[in-house]
Amino acid sequence: MRTPRVRVLTFLIVFDALAWGVGVLPTLHYALRHHELPMFAGFRALSGPFEELGLNALIVAGIIFATISLLKLLAAYWTWHLRRDGVVLELILLAISAIFWYGFALPLGPLFGLPQVVLIVLDRERFS
Repeated sequence: MRTPRVRVLTFLIVFDALAWGVGVLPTLHYALRHHELPMFAGFRALSGPFEELGLNALIVAGIIFATISLLKLLAAYWTWHLRRDGVVLELILLAISAIFWYGFALPLGPLFGLPQVVLIVLDRERFS
């Protein structure tokens, strides 16, 4: 049976997937066209430790991050259907995403990731 926590968890996974998976693409497109990162509200988008790798490596890392984020849609689908492999996949993708949150200096990553982990732990017996 799907609980309200499972519904919230699935929503958070989908939101997380689309926010990063689609949200990073305009920045990467701008970087490819202009050979620099765009500025938003006085801050350079996707700047962080990965910036030291150079623009080309940063763009590749951004594409990898977007792909990993979009894979969360599969985890959300499986989670919605109460499949254990959905939450396992989501935990793996969150762990990998944490590297990118740090590398791109994305402070909102943990804000969406930590509640997902808590909800998975709270409803772990629901998934088979």
